[in-house]
This record gives sequence, C-alpha cells and structure tokens, in this order.
Amino acid sequence: MALIDANMKDLHVSFKGLDVDSAPGDDLVVDGPVPSIEEEWKPDVESNGGDAEIVNDDNKPEVSSNTQAGEEAPKKKKKKKRKSKGSRKFPPPTGFEDNFVDGPMTPDVSAVESEIYDPSKPFTERIETCIQRYRARRKFDPVRLQIFSTYLNLGGVSTGPKAFSGGLDIKNNDDLDAEQIQKMTATEFVPAGMKNDEDGDWDVDFEYVVRGFLSHKVPYVLGYMKFEELELSAKVVRNFLNYVMYHSVAPEYTASILAARDICDLAEKELILCRQVSSRLPGKFNMACSTLFGGYYKGMQDETMTWDAGLASDVGLTDAQALAIFNAGMEKRGTAFQKEMRERTKLVKGEFLAVEVTGIVFAGTSGVTKPLPKDIEDEITALKEEEKRIGESKLPGMDKLPQYNDTGLNALGRLLVKVWVPEGPEEQEAVETELDEFEIWLEMEVLQYCFVGMHLEAKMHTMSSGIIWIDSVTAVQCSFFLRLDSPDKESDEDD
Repeated sequence: MALIDANMKDLHVSFKGLDVDSAPGDDLVVDGPVPSIEEEWKPDVESNGGDAEIVNDDNKPEVSSNTQAGEEAPKKKKKKKRKSKGSRKFPPPTGFEDNFVDGPMTPDVSAVESEIYDPSKPFTERIETCIQRYRARRKFDPVRLQIFSTYLNLGGVSTGPKAFSGGLDIKNNDDLDAEQIQKMTATEFVPAGMKNDEDGDWDVDFEYVVRGFLSHKVPYVLGYMKFEELELSAKVVRNFLNYVMYHSVAPEYTASILAARDICDLAEKELILCRQVSSRLPGKFNMACSTLFGGYYKGMQDETMTWDAGLASDVGLTDAQALAIFNAGMEKRGTAFQKEMRERTKLVKGEFLAVEVTGIVFAGTSGVTKPLPKDIEDEITALKEEEKRIGESKLPGMDKLPQYNDTGLNALGRLLVKVWVPEGPEEQEAVETELDEFEIWLEMEVLQYCFVGMHLEAKMHTMSSGIIWIDSVTAVQCSFFLRLDSPDKESDEDD
C-alpha cells in the first residue's frame, strides 16, 4: 500500500509491514521487476473462464482451447413480438348487418347516380343498373345469393351469364373503365322482351312480387322451414328495397316499395307463427275425433301392439286416450244439444276446404257461435230422432271414460273461420260447400300462435252434433299469401 503526501519532499512507502524511505527521483523495486505497460494490460484468461480470445505478441488472434476449430458459437434466437389484441382487424362488413347503413354519397357519386338513375330513362334500364351495382356492393353467401336470385327471377329479372356473350377478354379491352367492365360481366339483366314492352303486358308492382316470394316461393319452392331461414329471406329482400329507396332508383314507385317493405316486416312475424301452428295441428281434440270416427289418425296407435314401433309410436292416440279427450271436450265446450248427442254422434260430411281466420276465442271466454246451414241442421235432427227410436249408441261406454286434464295448454278454445279462396295470378273458382262461417275447437297450445288473417288448407269433417273438426292439414299460410309463379314458367305453360 502506498501513501503519498504532496506537501512532503520525501516519499514514504509501506509494503507488507516494511518501511522504506526513498528520495525523490529514486527507483523503487519491490519483489521483482515492475511490469511493463503491455504486460500490465494483458487479459487474464483464467479469470474469464478460458473462453476468451487470446492475443499473442504478433497481435494475431488465437482460438481458445475450449472452442474447437471449425465450430461456431451458438446464436441466440430472437424472440417474436406478440401483437396486441387491439391490433387485430375485424372482418369487413357484408352490407347485411342489422345496423348497416349506406354512407353518405360524395358530390361526384351523387352526380353519377343522378345521371344513371335519371327518371327520364326507362325503368327497366334503371332497375337493371341498380341490381348490378347492388350486387357489387354486397358480399353474398350461398344462402343469401339463392334467396336474392329467386326473388329476382320471380320479378322477371334473369340471373346467370348472358347467352352468346363469349366472355370478356380484359387484355383486349384496356380502354374500359371499372363501371363498363362491371356492366359487361354482370349476371343479372332484364330480358329484351320486357325492355321492348310496347303492348304494355308488364306492370311494375314491388308489393305484389314480395308477397308471392315470401308467402309462396320461400316455404314451398325453396323449402325453407327453419325460423332463421324464414327471417333471413325477409331481411335480404328488405335490404335490397332499402337500397332502391336510398339511391332514388324508381321515385315513381315509392308507394309500392314502401308497401313491399311493410310486407317484409309482417313476414318476419307471421311466417314463424305459421310454422308454430303447422307443427301443432290438428291438436289433441281434433286428433281424437279423427281416431274415433275413421279419420286420418284412425288405428295409428294399436293398443294390442307388442313390439316397439319406434317413432311411429309417438304419433296418434289410442282409442282409450281419444275417448277421454273427446269426452272432456264435450263437458267443457259442448252445448246441451252436443252433450246429449255425444254418445250418438255420427259423421255427416268430409271435404277439403281453405279457410281464413276471422277471430280467436280463448279458453274461459265466450264467443259468437255461427249457426250451421239449414239442411245440415235438418239432417242432424233427423239422425237424432232415428237414433232415439233405434236406441243404439255410437260410442258405448263413454260414461266410463278415464279422466283427462283439460286445463292449461290443453284447455279448449275456439277458432272462428270462414271459407276462403286463395289468391293467384289467375282467378280461382270457389269450392262448392254449404259451410260459410263456422268454428273449430283447438287447444290453447295451438291457439296461442294463431292470428286473424291466417289461412288454413285442410280436410274438415262435420258431425251430426254440429261439431266441425280438422282431420289432416295441407298448409298453414300467412295473411298476405299469394300463389305466384315465375314469368318464364308461365310463358312455358302458355306455349
């Protein structure tokens, strides 16, 4: 250890307990020679673990003994930086979202649309351009595309590649802009026959086409039965009508377009209700009548069956179950005359009818009962007198039926209906029947989904007691039902 005092003329050195005095300018050597600068700054290999690079006197690098020649030092892998969740992009909009709204148009776009949708141009030209531009601005999945194409076909618009067009060679059409290429490659166009309609055979009616599409084409042609499919059909059509309104494609048909949009709103509710009613008809009371009086459900449940019938065992009623349900219905809803006739009731007539719902009477309330036609009343009276004279019972042992719980959803209400003729492009003849307005007994399980204006097509049976029941159901239709075929199909039938 060396202690230096700047104010002292002599240097005093203390090293390992030895005191040495030295005059200024004298050289001091302790335990050997003083190391040179090069030796003093030479790296210590052992302190570095033996892996450090050794430099010799010739300033040439030497390889450490711990690192073999020809081997490279291991490289550290770079860690990948994880992207934050906020940086992930959402998928682009399709244009069919519930909250989707077309953005405001720029002055340039507005000027272009004012020119292509000029009211002085023929409607067929404007609507064709509108459909093509709409298709380019929406992202269709297969289901939506099928819905939209079927809707266009019903309205007379052809879908698919143009015949004899030969395709489009873009390389040889460099002078075309995007709008011209889009128009040439479009697959939706109005047929020439409609564009050159000099005789005025074609009318423009948005509401008429939407009615035929949603009430007839969707459930019976496309075969859509699921609730989400029925709702989606109405939404796709409404989306297109909104586009037509927003871009002022056909201002002269504004009233018709607004009425068509109202049909779309109504369809979302009624189509689903019709599916609910269809899956529950004819109801337990009507099924019991069908089982007891030789209808569609007669013998579907065999009490003597000893094997497992699988799914078929869940359809229909046994005779004992049918008798219990029929008896409970008579006690709850039957008039004094019907209660008296229940053991001697007889089938009078069966016929296929289309009816429209005019009213609904729920269980526990009273409704207006429409009288039967006079000839049926006379026949019922004659049968009553004959059965009293003979003394025979149609259903012996009905006073010993098991109890049936006719409360809650099983409580009987009344569906008031009238005979109806389905609407179509051609006038249809009314079915010859003596019935006009009458009532059908249905459980609350079914009545809760019925609505005024709903239509039924079914086979109805009239009993000698005046009860009319449903045997089998052909169709349950909405209030705006319209049987409408595509124009190309109608033209083929005319040929």
